[in-house]
Amino acid sequence: MNDIDTKVAAYSVVSGDMYDWSDMASTRPLPRGPVLTRFAVATASGAAHLLVVGPHDLDLLDAVVDRAVTTTVILRTHADAELVSERYAGRSVDVVCGDLRAWTPDRPVDAVLALDGLGRVATIDADPADWHALSEHLAGIAPGDSRLALVVPNPGSPLAQLRAVTPEASDENADWSFPIHDRGNPASLADASARFAGRGYTLWPDVGSPTLAAAPDACSVALAIAHGRPSDTPTLREVQPALGQTLDALGTAAAAGGWLVTRGLETTPTVLGVDRTGEETSWTAADRSWLVEAMRDSARRDATALRRHVRRLHDAVAGAPELWCGLQVDEIGLDADRVVPVHESTVKLAESADEILLGLLDELAAYLCVAGWRHPWPAGRGRDELTVLLAATLDLAVTPAEVRRVRQRRESALSSTGMTPVVAGSRTTPDADPSELKKLMDENEALRGQVTWFKQQMRQRQTMTHEVRTAARRDVTALNSRIKELEDQLSARQASSVNRVAQRATAVPGRARAGVGRVPGARRAARLLRRVRAAIRRMARR
Repeated sequence: MNDIDTKVAAYSVVSGDMYDWSDMASTRPLPRGPVLTRFAVATASGAAHLLVVGPHDLDLLDAVVDRAVTTTVILRTHADAELVSERYAGRSVDVVCGDLRAWTPDRPVDAVLALDGLGRVATIDADPADWHALSEHLAGIAPGDSRLALVVPNPGSPLAQLRAVTPEASDENADWSFPIHDRGNPASLADASARFAGRGYTLWPDVGSPTLAAAPDACSVALAIAHGRPSDTPTLREVQPALGQTLDALGTAAAAGGWLVTRGLETTPTVLGVDRTGEETSWTAADRSWLVEAMRDSARRDATALRRHVRRLHDAVAGAPELWCGLQVDEIGLDADRVVPVHESTVKLAESADEILLGLLDELAAYLCVAGWRHPWPAGRGRDELTVLLAATLDLAVTPAEVRRVRQRRESALSSTGMTPVVAGSRTTPDADPSELKKLMDENEALRGQVTWFKQQMRQRQTMTHEVRTAARRDVTALNSRIKELEDQLSARQASSVNRVAQRATAVPGRARAGVGRVPGARRAARLLRRVRAAIRRMARR
């Protein structure tokens, strides 16, 4: 590592530079996508000195480097610094290789772009630095009047548990990774925003390529469900029964995949996302809500509000079918009690107004069934039957078979455009070859016979084992009884012998006295001894 600033080829080097590693070629994704690009362009436009901290996707860098007078890109690895310096050779881009904490600007910085966060800006050979230490250094570089766009991961998000995690064994450079310590991460979006006196956005579903950025007060649960679409994991609505309760309990700010802290970007809308075709869409009206959210709230109470929303949807589709032919139900909003499309779509999912309406009602029924929302109709109603009931509120007579045909055509049109259904339908297994099916059935019967034989053998062994155990218990009981009988006999014999000895011992003193009394003169001598003893006692008392 270098202790002093040096110049290597087309980029500068400060202390903390790293060899034999590339952040831009690692398995961890780089910040990219139209949502982050929109914030990056807004941050860089008109800046005199733009500072780009950490690795970013090259397409995103292409969109911002020429929007500022000069741009400085700080990367910690030589491989990345060489790549970026060669790509922007001859342009007003300075590349610095090393630790962010070792770099000091030679001219004021009026715009900072750190959409990769602060996890890959410090060398792994130095003492680890948490988010607060790195953010304090960055705040010292960028004054309070400079523009800022900084991404902050939210490791406590339930979405982090759904993301596909690449095993470390598949990454040959996994040991070089430098995660920011969890104990140093900001506890909330409010804490992260307060560090830079900025404005906070929630990012959905992750920070690498979010499809939605929304201010916490403008991000409803239904908005997160509608636009939080991970590309490589189950979507939010596919796990709605569990995540819906989590979002309601934690709140959208705490459950978001990550956070974005901005400063000086007041013109950016409060809600910024992309639709299913990848085109950017924004929603700035504060009095708007989402149809699926209104349906959910109505389903919790009674059928009156459900019928009212269905009637509004029918009137809107009948009035201008071309506005609704390419939308799905979670891309429909409510504005002043009017059903409005979130964005314009060039996709054509149906021809007639009736087919468009029936497809949207089918998706509403899917929300009510799959998402686990309570509704006022009898339990046990499936998606097809519930669609028929919703259509009946509009005096439309349809059958479940017609609903399934419309759904198949709609899902086929979605798949042809690369879009996904609101709620994935059940997958049907293609018809199997009869010969293969017969072979599988024969193998199943053979296995079933083997299992039956094995169970019979086990029962026989269990029966034999039970008989052996019963005989052993019987023999042990007989032996215990014989031992007790012998102990009782021995105790009785010992007791009779002791009694005879005791009787003889008590008879000895009486026989001895009787024998002494028959000796001549013995009684006279005894009386004399008693008189002498009495005389001695009287003399002693005197």
